[in-house]
Amino acid sequence: METKMIIVSDKVMELLISFAPNLVSASLILFFGYILAKLLSKYIAKLLKKVTRDETLGIFFKNVIFVGVLLLTIITALTNLGVKTTSIIAVLGTAGLAIALSLKDSLTNLAAGILLVVLRFFNRGDTISVGSITGKVDSINLFETRLTTLDNQMVILPNSSIISSPVVNINANQTRRMDLIFGIDYKSDILQAKQVLESIFKEDEIVLSEPEPVVGVNALNASSIDLVVRFWVKSEHYFRAKIILTQKVKMAFDEKGIEIPYNKLDININPTQFPIIKDRQ
Repeated sequence: METKMIIVSDKVMELLISFAPNLVSASLILFFGYILAKLLSKYIAKLLKKVTRDETLGIFFKNVIFVGVLLLTIITALTNLGVKTTSIIAVLGTAGLAIALSLKDSLTNLAAGILLVVLRFFNRGDTISVGSITGKVDSINLFETRLTTLDNQMVILPNSSIISSPVVNINANQTRRMDLIFGIDYKSDILQAKQVLESIFKEDEIVLSEPEPVVGVNALNASSIDLVVRFWVKSEHYFRAKIILTQKVKMAFDEKGIEIPYNKLDININPTQFPIIKDRQ
């Protein structure tokens, strides 16, 4: 019995000794493959950012290259251990098909993420609107896109929902047009009100001189005459422009005695239909 145990232990030791070089080399392959994946993905990301000046594209392909190199490293290490990778790849292919069917939504998001990066509807740092959500693009990842809303909340959108929805890129152009409407009383002087508006919007630095601001009558409402001012500003000044210019218009109207009316309702009573009122008169 002891002799058999010694023989078995000797065979185990021989197997370990013969297998040790392959195990060490496989470990080294995994170690250096991981380092190569990290370095190569970082280098490609920096190169793409330098060539395209687009950080989003670099970050996206950094993740893709890292996963791809790491997967090749694992297959190489298994081959070095004597594992038949062809059979493993066949099994992985069959399993991958089953996984793909169960994770079709995730794969749809992955395909949508690739389209977003390739087609470049927007870049990192742009402010976009998707449906009812408006925010600044923080990152475009393999499966989702992260936005920071104007009130500093993080929103995570599946890439497939972005591809299938109308997307408004607010920062796509350097300038934007704005229309502001101001109502004045029917007793106010329209020409004077127009002169006040023209002087404000032509002198303010936030308003672009080209195209020139346009002031005109927009509508005749029940209680007010609506004057519209159509002008252009830089995209980064869009949200500030309404606050600053509306305040200036209100102060100028008050100074010139131009009334901004509230809703009014005139009631006319026919005394013939109300005998009591007629008798009192």
